[in-house]
Amino acid sequence: MQIQENITSQEESIFEDTTLNREEYPLLFTLKYILDFYFGEISLNTIISLSAKSNKGFTQELAVDVVKEIGFTAVCRDMKASDIPNHFLPCIVFDKKENPYVLKRKGKECLLYDPINNSEIKKDSSYLKNFTKAILVFRDPKKEKILDQIKGKEWFWNPVKKFWRAYIEIGFLTLFINIFALAVPLFSMSVYDRVVPNNATETLFVLAIGVIIILLFDVFFKSVRNHIIEKVGKELGLHLEEELLKRVLSIQSQYDSMLVGTKANLFRELALIKDFFATKSIVQVIDFPFFFISVAVIFIISPMIALVPISIAILVLVFNFAMQVPISNLSKKNIENVQAKHSYLVETIQGSEIIKLSNARATKLFNWRNIIAVTDSVSHKIQSLNVFSMNLSQSIIQFVTLLVIIVGVFEINSKTLSVGGLIAVTILASRAMVPVIQASMMAIKLKEISESLDNINEFWHLPLENDKNIEIGLGEIKGNIEFKNVEFYYKNSKYASLENCNIKIKEGEKVGIIGQTGAGKSTFLRILTGLDYPTKGSVYLDGHEISTIHPVEIRQNIGVMPQEPFLFSGTLKENIELSSPISKEKMMQLIKITGLEDLVKKSGQGDGLQVGERGCNLSVGQRHLVALARALLNNPPILVLDEPTTGLDVGLEKSLITHMKQVLDNKTLIVITHRFAALDLVDRVIVLNQGKIVADGPKNTVLAALQEKK
Repeated sequence: MQIQENITSQEESIFEDTTLNREEYPLLFTLKYILDFYFGEISLNTIISLSAKSNKGFTQELAVDVVKEIGFTAVCRDMKASDIPNHFLPCIVFDKKENPYVLKRKGKECLLYDPINNSEIKKDSSYLKNFTKAILVFRDPKKEKILDQIKGKEWFWNPVKKFWRAYIEIGFLTLFINIFALAVPLFSMSVYDRVVPNNATETLFVLAIGVIIILLFDVFFKSVRNHIIEKVGKELGLHLEEELLKRVLSIQSQYDSMLVGTKANLFRELALIKDFFATKSIVQVIDFPFFFISVAVIFIISPMIALVPISIAILVLVFNFAMQVPISNLSKKNIENVQAKHSYLVETIQGSEIIKLSNARATKLFNWRNIIAVTDSVSHKIQSLNVFSMNLSQSIIQFVTLLVIIVGVFEINSKTLSVGGLIAVTILASRAMVPVIQASMMAIKLKEISESLDNINEFWHLPLENDKNIEIGLGEIKGNIEFKNVEFYYKNSKYASLENCNIKIKEGEKVGIIGQTGAGKSTFLRILTGLDYPTKGSVYLDGHEISTIHPVEIRQNIGVMPQEPFLFSGTLKENIELSSPISKEKMMQLIKITGLEDLVKKSGQGDGLQVGERGCNLSVGQRHLVALARALLNNPPILVLDEPTTGLDVGLEKSLITHMKQVLDNKTLIVITHRFAALDLVDRVIVLNQGKIVADGPKNTVLAALQEKK
């Protein structure tokens, strides 16, 4: 256990001023820690003043009441700490003795705050099983609905169940394949017991022809089974991977905290799960009943020898059951380490130029070396278990053969078994142990798959943009916008990015929004386009509450040129017509309006110019022009330009503004900018400062007032 003392002098002074002590009121100090996280330093006296008096001390009910008094939402639930979604952290958790702690972070390691010792505790994720109750504290009351969702795995099992006919066919074929496997042992017994003593060569050839026919059917049945498995795997993989990508692209932004590399790793984990349920791995599980068929045949030949594979199989299964705990722990660690490794790798590759410019190569390599060391350490342990299982399997099969022969000799001496029978049961016993061994080796893989499935399941149940009660069929709007008493807090932020924001923009109006960095301009854009939803208040488009409009229809009516445009590897044409293809004539009009005409002419490739990964073949200004062309593509009634002249020289800037004025006649325009040149497009200016509107009026009046203040 690692404990890091985290006591500030300010906290010490507060505690000295009160008669309260941590051991007697741990929940009070735990709640203080949570409120400090959201509001800064909150005194104990303030918390006590907000709570009712109680003879039972500071109870869980009082803690919930205090949170509600300050305008937040608190929910007290009996739930495992490991099941608490990450977007509800930090929260208060209780161990089995009702002692409170603050759960700050969970993952491959969990970080808790101990209010009695005023210290942080870092433990392995398995430590969370000691906590079975929680008080969750959050701003947005709508988040409570997420807790009531049943986080089952129907998204996975329902598509798998659709292939039940295929699995029945596979099982049916597997049954016959396993019955066919009895042919050679029984043939051997007949030859040694009947053909050899009687020199019955005709019988030998009849039996051989029968076995050959059976083997031909065996090959045919195996080919058909393999075809069915491949078909199931293809269809199942196509469905699941498409659904996962849909969720990656549709998740609500406020819950989208997963790193790019971690998201990409989800697809690798899904492929592992799909491969298990739609490849020969499932056959190894289905083959297990053959053990009982083989044992039944051995029992018919020699009841005593049948005890040998049964006894060994029980020992193997008990051993595997005992190995489940270390295997489970290693599987969890391996998945988390692989995710961290993948995320670090993707981030490092994306930022390779910054690493070069910052001379951070040595630091990144050192971190990579540490990640590799930890990841490989766990991988090697899992690999060692696999190798140990394989070696043990081979030894067990040989040991079973040895025991069968030894017992068989005594059975022959007692006249209860023939030599041919001994040969047959020897072959059958070895064959019977194969599915048992395979099942034991699959235990390791099953644990990895189970952990991967749980990991994907947690992501799968994050809220999507279209989860809300939304309308469809809005059509084209006129362009009226209203922000009414809007407040917005980013996750874990103590301060509002927008506060009491009231704005009305009429259709066709040209509005500029200016302000310092962090004033709330980008937040305004994200809320308007439905990427984020207000913590409080409402946003209306033509009188329709934006949270009830389908995100697709919001973005059909609002064209956006973002501050940092993202270009995909491909041609200029493919990047402009990202949402829908357009005619050659319209494409050339867009290129001319946005000032991309010179680039297209000089390239000699027309609109087939390759822009490179993330637009690396274009300058910053050219990437912004491509983003502008995207925004104008569908001729939306509302156009939002976020820093439209960034990276442009003075000449191109003036040319762009001149061309833009020609296409803005009937559009509602919102320009978010730091540069006054872009304000030539607008008639009204709104000034934001620290999330509040400090000025709103005609452009010349507002700009003159700002000049006077300077």
